[in-house]
Amino acid sequence: MRSGGNLMDQDKSGLVLVLISSVLLGIWATMNTIALRNILLWVGALIAIAYWWNWFKTNKANHTYPSLSGLYWLAVILIGLMLIWVVIHYFLFAQNPQQQFSELKSTWLRSFLAVIISSATGLALNRNPRFMPWLWLGFLLSFVVLIYQYIPKAIAKQSLFAVDYFGDYIFWAKFNGVLAGTILIAGLLGLLMDSIWRNKAVGNAIPLGITPDQKITVHPNSAVVKVGMMSGIAIPIYVFVGICIATYAFVFIFDAKVGVGIAFILITFWLGIGLLFILKNAASEQDKKRRRAFLMKSLIVFSLAVTSLTWLTAKHIKNNPGWDSLFEDIAISAQIDTYQSWKGTGAALPLRKDGTSVAGNTYERVAFATLGMRLIALNTLGNGSLRSFRDDVKKIAPNYNNHHYTHSAWIDLGLSFGLPGLLFLPIAFISLLVCAALNPQIRFRATIITTAIAILILYLVGEYAFGHSVEMLFYLAGLLCGLTLVDYAKLGPHYAY
Repeated sequence: MRSGGNLMDQDKSGLVLVLISSVLLGIWATMNTIALRNILLWVGALIAIAYWWNWFKTNKANHTYPSLSGLYWLAVILIGLMLIWVVIHYFLFAQNPQQQFSELKSTWLRSFLAVIISSATGLALNRNPRFMPWLWLGFLLSFVVLIYQYIPKAIAKQSLFAVDYFGDYIFWAKFNGVLAGTILIAGLLGLLMDSIWRNKAVGNAIPLGITPDQKITVHPNSAVVKVGMMSGIAIPIYVFVGICIATYAFVFIFDAKVGVGIAFILITFWLGIGLLFILKNAASEQDKKRRRAFLMKSLIVFSLAVTSLTWLTAKHIKNNPGWDSLFEDIAISAQIDTYQSWKGTGAALPLRKDGTSVAGNTYERVAFATLGMRLIALNTLGNGSLRSFRDDVKKIAPNYNNHHYTHSAWIDLGLSFGLPGLLFLPIAFISLLVCAALNPQIRFRATIITTAIAILILYLVGEYAFGHSVEMLFYLAGLLCGLTLVDYAKLGPHYAY
């Protein structure tokens, strides 16, 4: 079998793109990194353009253009249309041209560069699946730094909880940490499930890049497969450590209900599928000794994951009693005409049936989302500027004195760019999710599915329609397009990690 070094020598540009992406992802949501981000985006975009050009030339020479589904093209077109619409809006419908132009040459330009880099990175990962673990390393290292900063704070407080929303952590404000941590968890879960599926799918087939005279042994029911840069047994450890660090940060550093909720959804989603996978493969194993060994190892990992998730969730719920009345709070908070605490004029929060106040963060999210949808209906083209919620609300409620965002990035994008802003990107992510779910030949099915679910939920309930959050959104959209691109039926069997 070829060594990892020789394999890397075949696609140095692809490895460079993955490493640039890893660094970008690791620093994108951290403080004081704008200069480095700009350098990496421009350098990475130039490398990505050259990478795409070489790919097109090779396919043209070999007459091997991929055949792609309508869902894939729908996603690509919608992402492109969103970027085009932002430019058209400035020239034809801008209400604050100076601010909109400033955002065009900063946030939106970086978003465009991010799409170029990430789509080429996705292509590079398709051609070199063994590079995938490196993509999430930047995120993981940023959380290692976060834990290093957290430990002395926790010791000083003599408590596991060391929440400091606007302190000197590497992530300023908890929503940045939740953004980075959610993507990290989604990426690592996808990495693990893709490696399991791929190992099972490969069986004793010969992976791409391995000639018939080179030997490779694959055990379908084992996580141990050594191809390229990381052995299969290392991937579960890598994933477990990363997910534990991010989830721990959600509970004890950020005290983030959204982060814990999304992590719970993603992990339980794959735990359910994983349990079905374990039972199916145990039933198909004829050798009793191997079946018992497989069941024992799988159930130990499964139990460890469930125990860790249960403990962390219990700690978070104990520190956030609002979970037990969530649905009642949502129903009350949506009545924005009856309860107008959202105006920020000092009015008390509405009361539940038992006489207690609804949870403040739940009230804000629901009330602002309801109000935001009402405003989009009044201005279906949007105003063209990011974080414009406050200005829009003042047009119907002059006394409004509260946040300039709705806590929902999708709704905020709808306020900025109308129905296209509200619909284009969510539909693109849904299209890529469905495309991956329906096509078993896509190498990174789990990564695409998990990341798409995470982004759809996170940007629905998080205040991410500004600056670096928009750039990261477009980066992930481009990455999933790149990961969905290649026609695997023409390329041969799946790689193993």
